[in-house]
Amino acid sequence: MFDRYTEKARRVIFFARYEASAFGTRYIATEHVLLGLLREDGQLKRELAVKGASYDTIRARVEAQAAQGEKISTSVDLPLNQECQRALSYAAEESERLTHKVIAPGHLVLGLLREKGSLAAALLRESGIDLALYREVVRREPAEPVERPHPVAAYEPAEPVETPAPAAAQLAAPIASLAKLAELELTNLEPDQRLKRKQWSRREAMGRMIDLATAEHQWLARALSEPKLTVPVYPQEEWVTAQHYADCSWTDLLNLWSSINRLLIHVLAVVPEEKLTAECRIGVEEPQTLLAVIQRYVSECEDVAGQILARLD
Repeated sequence: MFDRYTEKARRVIFFARYEASAFGTRYIATEHVLLGLLREDGQLKRELAVKGASYDTIRARVEAQAAQGEKISTSVDLPLNQECQRALSYAAEESERLTHKVIAPGHLVLGLLREKGSLAAALLRESGIDLALYREVVRREPAEPVERPHPVAAYEPAEPVETPAPAAAQLAAPIASLAKLAELELTNLEPDQRLKRKQWSRREAMGRMIDLATAEHQWLARALSEPKLTVPVYPQEEWVTAQHYADCSWTDLLNLWSSINRLLIHVLAVVPEEKLTAECRIGVEEPQTLLAVIQRYVSECEDVAGQILARLD
């Protein structure tokens, strides 16, 4: 479905899924896609700014009007609701109508506007975004903006990650989530830009993800061979500075993290169902199941990846 999506449009969907999990809904709705667009679509943010609207004002409206529940783990696979499915179909139609070869964030905005009864369309209209006028904005914009090259060695993503059928059905969603993360295109991001929610650069944040991945791999190996797992401490954030990840090659970090997670996918696929309830003790934390440890890993990876992918300018 997303084959024609540009990298930015794929990030919009990634963030929409993240927002749906944070809102505690069991589906991805148009308002979640709108929030994803407000993170990634610079043209939309400029148009809104001219009309006196912003990410913060629209997010506040979404929080006031959208359905909310208890936060859902990001390892849970969330489907698109029917409104959202139609909106994305409209986005594809808009791309074809404008004779563009790809589907970019601007086409997603048009798709949301055409789903007239949706919350996203209502919020866009209230903010002064008109379908016909915005179509002309998208028509004038390059359908696939050229990414600014980064002066580091080229990162060569491996072949798409194969997701084997797991021995434990409950691990299908975590495996799928890790596969999506391992395939993220991060090459052209500026690695030394600092995150908004953490005092790390993107380079250091990738080091944090490597710390999490290496610990998870060791824990899985032990959990598969021991009756219960006891480890002294969860990977500490202070380790990032101690290991001087800020001085590491961005390309090396990307390749290492992707490789470890491909290995984790292989290991997760062979974890038997009965092992998922094995007791795990991490430092002074309350005992938890192996399944909970796995879900925590995926959730934290998606959180850090979301911060790495976010626009920081």
